[in-house]
Amino acid sequence: MMVISKNKLKKIIIGIIAIVLVLYGIVFCLNRITDKTTFEPITAAQVPYDKGTKLNSKYVALICNVDLGWENEYVEGILTALKKENVKITFNVTGRWAEHNQDLLLKMKKQGHEIGNHGHRHLDYANLSYEENLEQIKTSKTIIENIIKEPTKFFQAPSGSFGENTMRAAKDLGYTCIKWDIDTIDWKNRKEPEVIIERVKKKDIKENSIVLMHPTYATTQCIDEIIKIIRDKNLKPGKLSDIF
Repeated sequence: MMVISKNKLKKIIIGIIAIVLVLYGIVFCLNRITDKTTFEPITAAQVPYDKGTKLNSKYVALICNVDLGWENEYVEGILTALKKENVKITFNVTGRWAEHNQDLLLKMKKQGHEIGNHGHRHLDYANLSYEENLEQIKTSKTIIENIIKEPTKFFQAPSGSFGENTMRAAKDLGYTCIKWDIDTIDWKNRKEPEVIIERVKKKDIKENSIVLMHPTYATTQCIDEIIKIIRDKNLKPGKLSDIF
């Protein structure tokens, strides 16, 4: 009959306790991993709106993206045409443009137009990191809001270039991200208003549609016709805030 000394028995007991603790630790970790309530699912960023969401708005939003400097004379022409038609729209401007054209930006606001954020510089935002997107959008937000003394609600990335990092950054800054469903492509036919009119006539403009424009000579000459096309559909031309 084998006799176990006290020291040997003590070592065996300690070894058993150690094994039990290790097994308990493994089971605990496995339970943490398999417990779905411990983690929140990671979802993809929401895509930007290409139409408004307001029920029975009866409006179509007109947006004009302004990001350079040479087109300022056409901004003035668009403002004159809009004043004549008694229509208020949304101008999405870059922070860089706003900083160098404060008087014109304030003129937009004074005439009742809405100001949106178009980023600080005209970059490919879909290929920027979250931190770079945040910096560009926030810089523009600060510049614009310091000038117009009111918050901006809408963000439209240059060229509609939205990535998941763009959406996250804009959302973290409190923005509604928008694109468009009707593109006038006026930048391509800058001196051909008749081409733009025919293009818009062929588009399926509906309630809550978003019509994209830019400051070009052609737009100054045909924005009244675009407004008429919308009104002929028993809809009202207006701002982004009219359809959201």
